[in-house]
Amino acid sequence: MSSLLKEVGLVGEESSPTRISVKSKHPLPVGTYIYLKYEVRDPVTGGVSEREVVGLVGATQFKSLIQVVSGRPTPVEDYPELLELKRESVMNAILIADVTDRKAPKPPEYPPPPETRVYLALPKHLSIVYSQDPGESIRVGALVGHGEVEVRVNVNSLVKHLLVTGVTGSGKSNFIAILADRVASLGGCVVVFDTHGEYRIESEAPGVVEVLPYEASINLVKTPIGLLSSFIVPEPGATKQRRILRNALRDLNKGIEERAVKKGLPLSEAVIELYRELHKERSSFMSVGETDGLRAYRDLLKERVRGAYKEQEDRASGRALSRAARGRSSRDDKAIESVIDKIDDFFEWHRVSLDMPRVSEYIAPRRIIDVDVSGFTDSEQDWMLKVIAEDILWALKERGGGIVPTLLVIEEAHIFLNEGRSTVSKEAIQRFVREGRKFGAMLAIVSQRPRTLDAAIVSQVQNFAFFKLVQSTDRSKVIEFSDILSEEYADLMPSFPPGHAILVGEWVGRFTVYAHIDKHVGKRLGASPRVIDAWRKALERSVEDARKSFEKSSLIEL
Repeated sequence: MSSLLKEVGLVGEESSPTRISVKSKHPLPVGTYIYLKYEVRDPVTGGVSEREVVGLVGATQFKSLIQVVSGRPTPVEDYPELLELKRESVMNAILIADVTDRKAPKPPEYPPPPETRVYLALPKHLSIVYSQDPGESIRVGALVGHGEVEVRVNVNSLVKHLLVTGVTGSGKSNFIAILADRVASLGGCVVVFDTHGEYRIESEAPGVVEVLPYEASINLVKTPIGLLSSFIVPEPGATKQRRILRNALRDLNKGIEERAVKKGLPLSEAVIELYRELHKERSSFMSVGETDGLRAYRDLLKERVRGAYKEQEDRASGRALSRAARGRSSRDDKAIESVIDKIDDFFEWHRVSLDMPRVSEYIAPRRIIDVDVSGFTDSEQDWMLKVIAEDILWALKERGGGIVPTLLVIEEAHIFLNEGRSTVSKEAIQRFVREGRKFGAMLAIVSQRPRTLDAAIVSQVQNFAFFKLVQSTDRSKVIEFSDILSEEYADLMPSFPPGHAILVGEWVGRFTVYAHIDKHVGKRLGASPRVIDAWRKALERSVEDARKSFEKSSLIEL
């Protein structure tokens, strides 16, 4: 056996083709790669052959071989040979691949005999298992404990979609930044549905990859009336206010769309024309443009609201309600004024648009599109996700080769793809994963709560990145999602440090990978802040400001 190999233990009393126990004088860290070489006998021919396998330490423990009693420890420290006899480490390991045939590694078929020597795996053994065509793959990191062995993922396999899951702070957003940047560097396009506003990154390849900010907005005319009215008046009990608002929106948007279609105008210009006709004496300040179009829309909507309730009463009850309308109660007036106040608040605190280009119009090679929806509520984000997913899928279907295959990343996916509740985006995403692969539409689902994800959607995902997961329900769920991941691998997950992940699926090949993900140097946001450092810097600034203020006041007195 080569002198480079370092023996670390022996196979214990029991073994199988995929699992062994290892006994050693000292425990190995969880996630250590190991190598075994042993002889097996063919039961049919009686011939003997030699097998070589690599594996991964999955659980480790130390135990004493003699009874431990309270009180003063046995004084054996002066006799190291006795100390070694007193205790041993027992480890469980997963056998990953048989590397006997260097060109065609395969799952192990024979259990290693008890007392087989166990060694630390060398890079040459692991490179046989984890090799990818550089022309069709990107690097995402290196094997844990073996920085010289690259971990690459096959980009073509992303058409079968991806799930990335792990607790907060485990390294998911850094991984997405690495994936997006390096997919784009190959000529792809990545659209990130950014719920926290943290993906306005600096590319690792400036001048090659473009990071394009896209500030998502609510289209005032294209958004369904019922949904838009619930955005403006969100309180569940405000049914009367929403009814008033719906009538006003329906009347206004119908007039805008008819004018835009009839004259071939952008929606903003149609709004301004409508405003000018109704306010000829006050229209001199208006010029064609998105900002003025939004201001005109807001004013027109408020005027419609003021008249909508009276018109509704008159149409519904004729003469009798006309009399009632003339004596409209203060409660009705209050409802209308509340709607008007909420319209003003909505326009002040939300990004809205009339002519905002669709996301698909920005899709291009070597581009990351950061769709920032961090300023919107969950229900508003839900609607925007539906619009964006349908837009990308439609563009890929209709434009064919005129648009590059695109990866859509959904952050906080458990909000929108929750198995326990209905969302407007869920059906659109189901269609995206079901039909998208034929047209180059790829999906990456990112979530810290895999147990809540919709099984019908995740069942169509065939690539996985599992970061640290602590709760047993989450670990059980990811075993269900992946038919490759075993319980032994899931048991590793609570101990993962940030940036460590198990990669499974077609994109990494036949064998599970335990990887240390590269750090994206251009991602500034998303990492947990060092609060003590921030406090210290703030304190230093306040002390410095106080000193300067004191010096300035002293000079004034002089």
